[in-house]
Amino acid sequence: MKDLEYVVEDSILINRKFHHYFVMRRDQLIREMTEIYAGLIIDFTYEGKQSIRVTMKGEKACVEAAKKHIEQIFEPLGSHVTKQYVIPQKFYTFFMGPMSSKVHQIAKDYKVQLSFPDKEKPTMHIHPVAQEIGKDKGRKNTKELPFSNQRRCKTIFISGQMENCKAAMEALEYLIPVTAEVRVPSHLHPYIIGHKGSGIKKLMSEFDVHTQVSQPGGNSNIISIMGLAAKVEQAKIKLEKQINALQSQIEDRARRNFKLSFILDPKYYCKITGHKGLLIAQICTEHDVTIQFPKKGNHEIQDQIVITGYKENTLAAKDAIMRMLYKIEKTVSKEIPLNHQVRDSIVGFTGKTIQKIMEQFQVDIRLPPKGSWNPNITVIGLPDKVQEAIDHILELEKYYLSTVIKYDSQLDNFKNTCLYKITMESSKCFGKRDVPRNAKATPNSPNDDSEEFPKLKQQTPPKTHPWRP
Repeated sequence: MKDLEYVVEDSILINRKFHHYFVMRRDQLIREMTEIYAGLIIDFTYEGKQSIRVTMKGEKACVEAAKKHIEQIFEPLGSHVTKQYVIPQKFYTFFMGPMSSKVHQIAKDYKVQLSFPDKEKPTMHIHPVAQEIGKDKGRKNTKELPFSNQRRCKTIFISGQMENCKAAMEALEYLIPVTAEVRVPSHLHPYIIGHKGSGIKKLMSEFDVHTQVSQPGGNSNIISIMGLAAKVEQAKIKLEKQINALQSQIEDRARRNFKLSFILDPKYYCKITGHKGLLIAQICTEHDVTIQFPKKGNHEIQDQIVITGYKENTLAAKDAIMRMLYKIEKTVSKEIPLNHQVRDSIVGFTGKTIQKIMEQFQVDIRLPPKGSWNPNITVIGLPDKVQEAIDHILELEKYYLSTVIKYDSQLDNFKNTCLYKITMESSKCFGKRDVPRNAKATPNSPNDDSEEFPKLKQQTPPKTHPWRP
């Protein structure tokens, strides 16, 4: 009788929606509990369509522990819900991602079940307890909710714990793409799209967005960008920068193509171009312009010069040409004779001295060709500069001539002195040779014939060096 006092019977109601899970796990659930709680008898009965009554009979302590255990198992299932998320059909492909990778990742991260209308098997990454209940509830709700085929294509079912479902829905909302429109002038489309779409493909790949160019006949100035909000904003900023850069380049090209034309007598063409076009090439380089002369075959326009470049640069180039013409009109040419003795000294080694003179006085000096008997040089430039250069050259000539004359005088004196000494010594030698051999020798003279004549090699005059200026 005492043992019977400890035997009690208790029951717990389980919601009908967990029936599927309970039936599948009943044998395992009853076997685990009977092993843990010895002598425990578990039975269940259906009470209408809304609930299941689970009855437990055994020792009081075992019954209370088993009841608590079952409540802990089914308590999480009580907050298990299924929500619907509807997206526009046009966003469905982007929303899913490559091989549904985006939604698979959300299901895994938030431990929920995602069911798609066009797929038989749902995507599940949730707790095993909620997994079975979710399947049953997902099927039940799918049957009960009347959706048209078009509606189903835009609906996703989310099953799981209430908190997880809310977090998953927020993550799914982040995947809903936004669309931004960028106004692109039609003449810039080839540059933006690129060869065979390479430019627009690069933009799509870099920011993971979709783009659409308005079809012909519509508003062809619009390019639509679709994707995640942050990515779309970044792609839009880059596309706008490309448009601004292209516009700047086009505007700059237009400014660089400013043309300035003016009339100039063709007789001056060869003078302003210079030798092999060096003068006009220097003006083009200095002012970053191009200068075009009339073609010889054009008989109608033979006096018009066109300068192309930035407006301010073309004006500066024209001023440079006009200054050159002024110098040409005022230029004089004078010839002066130059002594051949000092000509090399004035010209200098490889013409360095004459080049310095030209730079100093801003004139052009032309020498006669080599081998020519013409002693004149030509000085060309503005009158005052030409006269200053000529005066300077004449001063140099005078200086070098004075140096040459002085040196020649010293050389002549030296030659005369040497010649006089040679003559006097030679006369002495020949005078002794005329003395008869039988003449009486002086006391101081030796009788040896080999010593009667002096040794002329001891009186050889010093060697002279060639003259150098």
